[in-house]
Amino acid sequence: MSASAITAVDNFEGEIGRSFEILRRISVAVTEAVDSNAFPLILAGNCMSSAAVACGLKIQDLSFIYFDAHDDLDSPDVNENGYFDAMGLSMLRGESWKTLMGTVPNYEPFSYEGRFLYCGLRDQSDVQRQRVIDAGMKAVWGETSRKVDFAGELKSQLEERSYGSALVHLDLDVLDESYGKVNDYPSPGGLMEEDLVACMDLVPRSSEPRSLTVCSFDPDAGDGDKIARIGVRAIRAFVEALLETGVLIRS
Repeated sequence: MSASAITAVDNFEGEIGRSFEILRRISVAVTEAVDSNAFPLILAGNCMSSAAVACGLKIQDLSFIYFDAHDDLDSPDVNENGYFDAMGLSMLRGESWKTLMGTVPNYEPFSYEGRFLYCGLRDQSDVQRQRVIDAGMKAVWGETSRKVDFAGELKSQLEERSYGSALVHLDLDVLDESYGKVNDYPSPGGLMEEDLVACMDLVPRSSEPRSLTVCSFDPDAGDGDKIARIGVRAIRAFVEALLETGVLIRS
């Protein structure tokens, strides 16, 4: 097992230029990991990193299992807050930033119809929620009006249709805001620690993960040590399930 870091991109122009250079480098790094028979585990600052991971995996019928409070499906035409990182999935499906996405190695537009499952999705406008539905994406929605059985509902969704070779994405703001600020976008109705651990254990037993991206954790935003411990526990549950299912082999 080896680790590598994406080097600084300060010489590139502006937030957009730097962001796309990071995407290009992530795609290359993921392909190199796969070619060396390693499982890509990506620790990233921004959610759009998963768009680069999808490119680097080079799997045509790739599925997506996203633990995230936000859909990341905004295009510039509907985005209301100017947050660039909210556009990663619209970029990956060829809806926005087409010229720059074309510079990301191995990029091809993805369709999410029947291949995309969110868990904990909740912090959305009506427009954003409808775009998820229109794209044929499924969701275990987070709610404040009732206690959601996230693991049970996720299991049902994974049994209802095959998610095959899957990119797994864990934005730690999927956790309920009662744990404190994971980043600048906390929200109620999310997963509790035991929910997240149970879900992360379940995914490798009900699909075929090909990567894991853990992202959008700002340790300075709130109780960083508490969130970090939960994140490590979730990753450990995921990796142990990968070992038990034979996706990973102990060395």
